[in-house]
Amino acid sequence: MQTVSTPGTGRGAMSRALDLVFRIQRWLMVACLVVMVVLLFGNVALRYLFNSGINASDELSRLAFVWLIFIGSVLAVRNHTHMGVTMLVERFGPGARRATHLFCQVLILAVLCMWIKGSWDQTAIGMGTRLPVTGLPSGVFNLACLYAAIVMALLTLADIVLTLGGAEPPLDASAVDPLS
Repeated sequence: MQTVSTPGTGRGAMSRALDLVFRIQRWLMVACLVVMVVLLFGNVALRYLFNSGINASDELSRLAFVWLIFIGSVLAVRNHTHMGVTMLVERFGPGARRATHLFCQVLILAVLCMWIKGSWDQTAIGMGTRLPVTGLPSGVFNLACLYAAIVMALLTLADIVLTLGGAEPPLDASAVDPLS
């Protein structure tokens, strides 16, 4: 039977603080989903019932959706729940599995560094452009991308340090079916 340890079990104050930060992120995802549902449902109901609507609902629900996706992807990186193909790596011994994991993490870190630079540039460009209805800078959409890339890079870097320190590489994808 395969067991998956929850992030933060059996560690110190820093781990508990990180658990709190990620718990807050889960609640932010819930808030984004609630904002989307309320605004879109409210807008549809107002249009059909009263022939009016909430002008800012489209922009705000789109903003909530973008932030929901990027916060969710950060949480998936932390919990190692992104999809992975491990049928070859599962056949490796512990040393080769560690080396493969480190190689993949370095590649991920390189891509995230490019992602950080690109999203920084796009955020800077977007801060000068305003959304037509709310007047918010359009860079707030790119800011979600920048936030996700930075946090994912920090999580990847921490994973590299832990793996180099002797920790067992986490399973990126489990062969165990979660529905069974």
